[in-house]
Amino acid sequence: MAHILIVGGHDETFRVIDDLPVELSVFQNSESVTVDQARRAHRLCVFDYRDQAEALCRARALHEFTPFDAVVSFTEHGLMPAAVIKEALGIAGNARDAVRLTRDKIAMREHLAGRDLGAVLTRSCSSASEVRNFLLAVGGPIVVKPAGGAGSSGVFRVSSLDQVESAFARSRGEYPGPTLAEEFIDGPEYSVESFTTDGRHDIIAVTAKTTTGAPRYIETGHLMPAAVAPSALAELRGLVTDFLGSIGHSFGPAHTEVRFGSAGPRIIEGNTRPGGDFIWELVLRAMGRDLVRESICHLAGLPPQSRTPGRGAGCVAFFAYENVVIERVHGIEAARQAEGIIRLQCSLEPGQRLGPLRSSADRQGVIVAVGTDLVDAERRLAEAQARIRVETSPLPH
Repeated sequence: MAHILIVGGHDETFRVIDDLPVELSVFQNSESVTVDQARRAHRLCVFDYRDQAEALCRARALHEFTPFDAVVSFTEHGLMPAAVIKEALGIAGNARDAVRLTRDKIAMREHLAGRDLGAVLTRSCSSASEVRNFLLAVGGPIVVKPAGGAGSSGVFRVSSLDQVESAFARSRGEYPGPTLAEEFIDGPEYSVESFTTDGRHDIIAVTAKTTTGAPRYIETGHLMPAAVAPSALAELRGLVTDFLGSIGHSFGPAHTEVRFGSAGPRIIEGNTRPGGDFIWELVLRAMGRDLVRESICHLAGLPPQSRTPGRGAGCVAFFAYENVVIERVHGIEAARQAEGIIRLQCSLEPGQRLGPLRSSADRQGVIVAVGTDLVDAERRLAEAQARIRVETSPLPH
């Protein structure tokens, strides 16, 4: 029986592999550990696994006692510790260089520079004056964002010189560390979901996104598969395949974010994990691909599992109220029972005072719907949303 170390993860991660004949050791943080995870794991170590030195030290100790065959993570902060362990112990897993490039936005931009891989103009800035100079050099809107950020935290679009000082200060204030300034690509935003086996990249779906727009572009919804012209779809698939090859991604799921501007598709960022924001659930329920289960089976040397046919299409919509007081919330349970709704989570309660949306973490819930095609899925989502009534009043100043 293969012995696999999983770094991080949520209950869904362990639920979909519950029946697989594998021995699991799990590194988990205290905020995320649950009874179900403890039941499934043969060994459970609870600590801050983001500390790569401690994660490697614990892995070495366990490896001496009962050797690992592979290590994997499906969560943002577990990717690099898992890659470090893979390299140090010489076991199967995700390549360290591929993970490093996708986790470090500065390294990624340096990698893309000079390659015909949809690179955008970028500069690492340590002061507002450097951002100002970059804006003048680009001659158009730019995006200021933390090099190590996630979930749109600290992201601002800057269109004029008088916005530079505030955007730089607010970005640094929300997410300290190096700051990136990038040219703004004006066009629709997509993500490309894929699975790689032995260096072969299987493009599963292209996902269209809706956002709050300027200045932060916080994602408010996803549509899968995106309604994209065949020529544009071919460009997206080709670009992402070349990109994944260039970074040395040789195994597992990937989630690559792209904007399609007037000069064609441009890589915004890449991730060597399944897409978050319940995109993983669309891949599972709409496209019929269980990326976690496929990963574990491959690492454990198990035969390919039979796939459950997907529904064909799906969509996600987030509750994203801001600058209001919640007075009443009606119809949540009725919406949850609507046809085609596979997930509805809502934290809205009367009396809540909601300020501005600063990142995806400020959203208040989600609805996930599936259907036979995108029109059907969107119709089912709209029917569920119509059953919900949220009464608000302006947030007092």
